[in-house]
Amino acid sequence: MFKTRITEMLGIEYPILQGPIQWLSRAELVSAVSNAGGLGIISSLTFPTAKELQDEIKKTKGMTDKPFAVNITLLPTMRPINYEEYFSAAIEEGINIIETSGQIW
Repeated sequence: MFKTRITEMLGIEYPILQGPIQWLSRAELVSAVSNAGGLGIISSLTFPTAKELQDEIKKTKGMTDKPFAVNITLLPTMRPINYEEYFSAAIEEGINIIETSGQIW
């Protein structure tokens, strides 16, 4: 086990963060990374609705008791995204690590 500021802040064993990969960062990959001591990250926009994201968070919780995060990508998309719903879904499911990427101008 490594002891670093990151491992202590996130409650993980190793300072390894799995990048959110759209379509691949689902419960199976995320829980495997978290179970191995890193931080698994669900890619939220893989899921067409916030409800589907909530379901995936629940599935992930069933596969690991270790910390994991949710990524919310703020890049331009091909479909309109209600970001507030995605943030709310993660928060309602008790996710306390949310990673963002991209930007909106």
